[in-house]
Amino acid sequence: MEKIIIALFNTIKQRQKDLPANSYTASLFKRGRARICQKVGEEGVEVALAGMKNEPTEIISEAADLIYNLLVLLADCQLTPNQVTTELKKRFK
Repeated sequence: MEKIIIALFNTIKQRQKDLPANSYTASLFKRGRARICQKVGEEGVEVALAGMKNEPTEIISEAADLIYNLLVLLADCQLTPNQVTTELKKRFK
């Protein structure tokens, strides 16, 4: 899983740098942090709702959306998935 997260994050960072006109990711960066945070919140709620319905396919889809939007937020905040991994390792006992 870690390799796909890193590959996706690298693509997100490239879109942040290049801001291609036809990129959804670039459009999020152009709209600003408030919109990015809103998307993280929306997707978090959608994951929770899918969990309440116990719909595995929907949970997976919404979780993927949440992870993507969280990676966009990390990039916007000049943070990395590795920093999150380091924090998780500290907490794991």
